[in-house]
Order: sequence, then C-alpha cells, then structure tokens
Amino acid sequence: MTFLGVLCLILVLTTLAGHLANRLGVPAVIGELVVGIILGPAMLNWIQLNSLVSLFANIGVVILMFLGGLESNLQLLMKYLRPAIIVATSGVIFPVVLMGAAAWWWGFSPLDVHRGDFLGDVRFDLSGGTQGISCIDQSRRSDNFRGRSG
Repeated sequence: MTFLGVLCLILVLTTLAGHLANRLGVPAVIGELVVGIILGPAMLNWIQLNSLVSLFANIGVVILMFLGGLESNLQLLMKYLRPAIIVATSGVIFPVVLMGAAAWWWGFSPLDVHRGDFLGDVRFDLSGGTQGISCIDQSRRSDNFRGRSG
C-alpha cells in the first residue's frame, strides 16, 4: 500500500474509532490506540512501520502532547496532583516489573532486557503521556458536567 493510502486509512479509521469511543464514554485516545494495534503488526499487519510512517507517528505524538498542554488547567492539575503522581508512577513501575518478570520467566538474561531485545522497542513515555492527557481531560469533563468551572 502506498504511503498516501496508508495515511488515509489511518486518518479515517482513527477518526471513526475516536468518535465511537466517545459515544461509549471512553476517551477518544483509547479508540485510536486500539485501531493502531489492530492495523499494525500486532494483529492484521496492514501497516508496516517505515521511515515515513514513523516520522508522521512522531509528529502526531508531539502534536498530541502540545494539545494536551494547551487544554491543561493548572488549578485542576494541582487539585488532582497526588492521584496523578500515583497513576504516573505506577504506570511506569508496573510495566517494568511485569516485563522483567516475564523476561525472567522465559529465560532472558538481564542484558537482553536492557539492550531492548525483549519485546522490541517499548516506549513508556507514550503510555504515560496519553494516560496523563486522558486523566486531565476526563477530570475536566466530569467537573464541568457537575456544574463546577475548572
């Protein structure tokens, strides 16, 4: 599939999945991530990672983080600082411990895990960033729904 076809497929399906996720009461980011998992090498393998797809994915992450920063409410962030720190910390520690235990279980040495040979290139910063954006967005929506202005 050409790059333009891949880009159109990604844009259309992630937009539809985002709207569907919002209708189900789930953040749109979750629907978009599910589409990425289904279309990518993990399931259907319709989209292979090449240099252009990787470039656009990195640009998308930068834009996502920028928009999350623009929509952030500092007073609301300070209100939920302690739960946010707990979620962010556990969102890093839990996967690292789980992957280490799985690596040990399947007989990988610690050097294999540190070199990144185990389960490929895992990026914890993306999962933490999307969790933070989703938490802030959902708490803002719930406060506005209850009649409080954030």
